[in-house]
Amino acid sequence: MKKRGISPLIATVLLLGFTIALAAVIINWGQTFTKDIQTQTEQTSTIKITCANEVSFDISTACFSGSNLKVIVKNEGTKDIDKFAYRVYSSPTASVVTGSLDDPSLQTDLKAFEIKEYLLNGTNSSVRQVELIPVVTIKGKQTTCTSNNDKFGDIDGQPLLAC
Repeated sequence: MKKRGISPLIATVLLLGFTIALAAVIINWGQTFTKDIQTQTEQTSTIKITCANEVSFDISTACFSGSNLKVIVKNEGTKDIDKFAYRVYSSPTASVVTGSLDDPSLQTDLKAFEIKEYLLNGTNSSVRQVELIPVVTIKGKQTTCTSNNDKFGDIDGQPLLAC
């Protein structure tokens, strides 16, 4: 009885077919992967460029008005600021109080080149420094511009004064 295997020609055709199919799968995956990376990079770049070029503000003053901390902010950029995240420091070793100025009744948005007064409720009179971090809408998505924060006061200095 004679045993026969597949012919060399059929084996070569099968190997070529498997190689081409595998290459097609890898190319398809690679295109999807690179498109995803490109989209993520574009979004990140747009956010960073917008934050760097269009978002700028200055805390003119911060002082106590009764039991509230009054902060006056000037938007010096061309982008409207939707709201602010804030940090309040009482001393270098004390815990930091954080929050967000997003109460709809306050109309917290700060239009381009506008000056507005904000009141931070529930802060104690030992506050030495206040820090604001802007939140803006870029391409329909709210984004915190963490590199554009501004501080008023000195954490190692005296507490903020009354208005």
